[in-house]
Amino acid sequence: MKNKIKYPLVIVGAQWGDEGKGKVVDLLAKKADCVIRFNGGNNAGHSVVVNGEKFKLSLIPSGVMQGKKLLLSQGVVIDPKVLLDEISFFEKRGIRVDLMIDPRVHIVMPYHKALDAATEAWKGKKATGSLHLGIGYCYEDKNNRFGIRFEDLIEPKYLKEKLSMLFPQKKKQIELIFGQKVELTEEEIFKTYRNYGRKLKKYLGDVSVFTTNALKKKKVLFEGAHGTFLDGVFGTYPYTVAIHTVSGSVFPYVGIAPQQIYSMGIVKAYTTRVGNGHFPTELHDKIGDTIREVGQEFGTVSKRPRRCGWLDLCMLRTAHRLSGFNSITITKLDVLSGLSELKVCVAYTLNGKKLREHPSSIHDFPNCKPVYKVCKGWKSDISKIRKYGDLPREARKYIEFISKELRVPIYIVSVGPGRGEELYL
Repeated sequence: MKNKIKYPLVIVGAQWGDEGKGKVVDLLAKKADCVIRFNGGNNAGHSVVVNGEKFKLSLIPSGVMQGKKLLLSQGVVIDPKVLLDEISFFEKRGIRVDLMIDPRVHIVMPYHKALDAATEAWKGKKATGSLHLGIGYCYEDKNNRFGIRFEDLIEPKYLKEKLSMLFPQKKKQIELIFGQKVELTEEEIFKTYRNYGRKLKKYLGDVSVFTTNALKKKKVLFEGAHGTFLDGVFGTYPYTVAIHTVSGSVFPYVGIAPQQIYSMGIVKAYTTRVGNGHFPTELHDKIGDTIREVGQEFGTVSKRPRRCGWLDLCMLRTAHRLSGFNSITITKLDVLSGLSELKVCVAYTLNGKKLREHPSSIHDFPNCKPVYKVCKGWKSDISKIRKYGDLPREARKYIEFISKELRVPIYIVSVGPGRGEELYL
């Protein structure tokens, strides 16, 4: 193996999410000592396929199938019911969940979900495509400094105190501003969440301290949620999440000092997007439909069909600049088998000028037109190939072109969803 992985390592999606981060984390977790999820909530769906069975994860880090120490840092927000259901799912299958939850983690409450749904309805055609899971509103309370944290959830006194302050205000907002009825009462929420706290209390631990110590002697793997272009600042705003998704955010989200951390960008062999927003390389034809069907491009959490298009190097160059990839992994290369030719966006044209990266202004993005390089496709099925050299020449040229353009070495090429269905360069 030419390209060796170095730890600590942060896994970053280089596109609009759904790049296959779950599979890659599962593979790399085998040699890691612990896996730390550092951002996002249960709106992020990671999938791991083991022995033909597909495991869908929303909150539990994707290292669970490797039996590793799992941590949820303060950059994560949790829906306690979802987390408990996930834990139960694995424990019923005899899989131990060795989990630690930071006390600073914020809790998604029922009124967050209600506000989410009400706001999206109010936005109408300007809706961002939220799943109504309350994640953004939970982060809003966190930033406004009156959210409910894990340390509150596990102590009934503090839970009741905060809920008594917050619930009346949220109820008025939902009913008076958005005209929606709030079904749950404050007491019902308190009893339900007090029970959640009792069940989850045993997982309490200081992730910041644990990670700081682990970095001195252990192989630490950081798992990011979402993709670069869902970043709340550098993504395609407003069709983004409420957090940072780039590699540097691992430091404040976990609570560790800035230091040398290696970064791997996960790149799908084509581009997909869920929800609204401009998509320069989107395919509105049979090729796009074929990619969607063959690649099973439907949201892990949302179940919504993903929009599909050609690979966009402008996006990937920007992602690399923001996260400083030391290596990249290309996923779902097998999906492109059978196509006579492949197109790769190598630049945009904007008002007569050529751009090699994503524009800094979101107002310019809809006016960006892709400039394509046409690559020769391959007809044969590559899903059973296990050595890079056995790939069709055209597939290797496609991969090597991407690496050359980004000036980043490729570590893994995935040719299927399951373990063992990948090639190491």
